[in-house]
Amino acid sequence: MQNLQIRIKRPPTGPGDFELVEAPAPRLTNGGLLCRARWLALDPFLCAPAGGVSPDALKPGDLVPALGVCEVIESRHDVFSAGQNVVLECGLQQLCASDGRHVTGLHPGQTPASTALGILGPPGMAAYFGLLDLGALRAGETVLVSAASNAAGAMAGQIAMLKGARAIGIAGSKEKCDWVLRHARFSACINYRCESLTARLKQLAPHGVDVYFDSSGGELLETIVAGHHVAPGGRVVLNSVRRTDPAELVRRTGYSPRTDALRVLRVNVQNYEHRRGEFLREAIACYGAGRLACKEDIVEGLENAPARLYMAMRGENFGRPLVRV
Repeated sequence: MQNLQIRIKRPPTGPGDFELVEAPAPRLTNGGLLCRARWLALDPFLCAPAGGVSPDALKPGDLVPALGVCEVIESRHDVFSAGQNVVLECGLQQLCASDGRHVTGLHPGQTPASTALGILGPPGMAAYFGLLDLGALRAGETVLVSAASNAAGAMAGQIAMLKGARAIGIAGSKEKCDWVLRHARFSACINYRCESLTARLKQLAPHGVDVYFDSSGGELLETIVAGHHVAPGGRVVLNSVRRTDPAELVRRTGYSPRTDALRVLRVNVQNYEHRRGEFLREAIACYGAGRLACKEDIVEGLENAPARLYMAMRGENFGRPLVRV
């Protein structure tokens, strides 16, 4: 049995820098699992040079990292059995072996299964705990969300609205802004490519926003913070993998060092894994009741994954980029 994989040919600057290869099927070890991928997430930040991964982390010949929903096809594990669907880091490949660590069973409420990689998975958890735990969101506050049409951004804005806050989105096209307003039901959405971000924020939040949920980093983050668009006592929740030193960001932008000054916080989903059940109970109930919307950008087959991954690296995707294997 052969195993199709997507590997890195050279530092990615285009679709041709990834290659589709055939490798031998992985071997099952005692206590392990052999899994077949059904859905794979395309996470551009894992490959982009500006991302949070060390430049030495990925080298030519390496398998492209990916979180997946997989079916267990053979098991020597005490918990997971053949035929069960699981979520694990498996890489962009058809087959993967695991020792069972960091593997979770697919929840019955994660339907369709692709939601376990998006709104009901790690991106949704980052938004949920980033806003409610780190950001300490309160009813009546105003939340600003960058990349508002992606899985984490859309979830952040919708959580804010469900909790009695007001959500303003930022997105990069009319199509994305329309979806954010009509389907995710944000209060407003700014198209930063054709509108003045500063002027629109002064209009929509003249006294500043209370929480900024950032999935973009870079120049957009600098603009929001340096422009004092976050109110005194406000919170910036960093969900971007771009390297940002919170203390340096505050110092550079001239916020007062008073006790009510800007707080910059970074969300790490792994720190909330022990509370995953809490998140799933509320998120699945809201999703099932039609109170949460998600947008998926699906490509069929591993052979088409490199082109779609490169699109996502350029920010040209609309919704959570996924491969149906």
